[in-house]
Amino acid sequence: MNVDFLRRRAGLAVPVSALNSEHGFGVGDTRALELFFAWMEEAGLSVLQLLPLGDLGPGDSCPYAGLSALGLDALALIDPLGVPELRGRPAVDGALVEAAPLRRSRRVRFERARALKRRLLEGAFASFERSADGGRREAFGRFCGANGDWLPDYALFRALKEEHAWAPWDAWEAGLRDRRPEALQEARARLTRPVRFHEWLQWTAHSQWDKARIAAARHGVLLFGDLTFGIARESSDVWARQGDFDFSANMGAPPDKYSESGQDWGLPAYRWERMEQGGHAWWRRRLAQAGDLYDLFRLDHAIGFFRTWQVRGGPDKDRFDVGSDHEARERGRRFFTMAKAAGAPAAPVAEDLGVVPDYLPPTLDEVGVPGYKIAPWLRDRHNVTVNPSSYPALSVATLANHDMPPFRSWWREAPKHERDSYWRMVTGSHDHAPALDEHARGRVLENVYGAGSALVLLQIQDVFGSSARINVPGTVTDRNWTYRFPFAVERLLVEDRPRRVAEHLRRLAVASGRSA
Repeated sequence: MNVDFLRRRAGLAVPVSALNSEHGFGVGDTRALELFFAWMEEAGLSVLQLLPLGDLGPGDSCPYAGLSALGLDALALIDPLGVPELRGRPAVDGALVEAAPLRRSRRVRFERARALKRRLLEGAFASFERSADGGRREAFGRFCGANGDWLPDYALFRALKEEHAWAPWDAWEAGLRDRRPEALQEARARLTRPVRFHEWLQWTAHSQWDKARIAAARHGVLLFGDLTFGIARESSDVWARQGDFDFSANMGAPPDKYSESGQDWGLPAYRWERMEQGGHAWWRRRLAQAGDLYDLFRLDHAIGFFRTWQVRGGPDKDRFDVGSDHEARERGRRFFTMAKAAGAPAAPVAEDLGVVPDYLPPTLDEVGVPGYKIAPWLRDRHNVTVNPSSYPALSVATLANHDMPPFRSWWREAPKHERDSYWRMVTGSHDHAPALDEHARGRVLENVYGAGSALVLLQIQDVFGSSARINVPGTVTDRNWTYRFPFAVERLLVEDRPRRVAEHLRRLAVASGRSA
């Protein structure tokens, strides 16, 4: 649907994988998502922001290191109970029993959940191959035809990764590494069945996503996707489009107040000039898919579209890939203008956080793309917290994002003068900040709901008063990206705590003009 971004709305940010279901396999899927929409409607929430949905390896959890920019994380997203070939099968009942410990786990156990679902889905695919009716076969064929520009490469890449025990593609035999036509043809013939299985998984995941989108619209919920700025070297996109990438450099971030040494993300650098000369075909395809999957989409690391920090092996070699502010500003203007058109009818939002040059905000304003306002970060020249009521309508107001501590943690860890400044902004008093009890948290939520921003978007932890983090940047642990929401989606409209939270959020939405 075409989105009027300036209509006042309230939304929630939660990873699909975090949704807990009484009838699930330990990782949130499309069925859990559909059940969650009903609670959102009760709470007056009309936008749901998601993490990237790209395909990941068996034990991977970081959504920003996907195997594909266009393939979905099918083994996480697919609801086996919704697959026609599995309905009424005893194997499903057995798998649900086997999944009980995963449902009870406080973290998402991706590797075990994917392995369990894959076993079921391999059986479903075998049944589909043997006895699917003509209608389903035709629908599968239409999907493969409509996605012929990326699906064959993705499915072959996935099959080859498994055949090579997940070894890097640049360690494969030369013919496959360099994509020689005869080697690709031989591999497709040798791996016909696994290639077709991965195509079938994508069809199944996309079909269930389409159904979830219809359910979202029925509950008045807009889906807000997330497009990663970079793509992992170990992805079908990099393997298939090697000329678009500069393997002599990684992308990252320069030294700044957040990191004295800068950041190396390990993602291959773009050849921006070559990509733009080619009409940004790859980005246009990604943006077009965003328009199919979502109503809004976040463009990660907005500054990177203007100028990209390239890590080349030392402080004397690392540099931006453009030579002047004028060149950077014009590149960003061209890209975001293109993104608005190519992603339509979905609307783009720029992740413009961190240290950004002065030209970035006015350029985004000029092309009509909103950015973010993180309430605890924003202070005036006197170091006084800025009231969200002064934020421009073309913006997204929030208390934190997935890379930050939830507000409860910020409140506990921030310097006392920052907490006091924030509390005085919220209350209009000269009082010191109290403990963040239910009353104080309610005042904070009321204040951010009163933002001038058209969209207020809160992490699910912040509306429930949790301090659980989704990710801690710069760390690699089994806690990152494995957050689970503690309430089962089937119980949200029944249990006392979720019902009270929904009632509170509904009152805030009505009072601030954000109710559907």
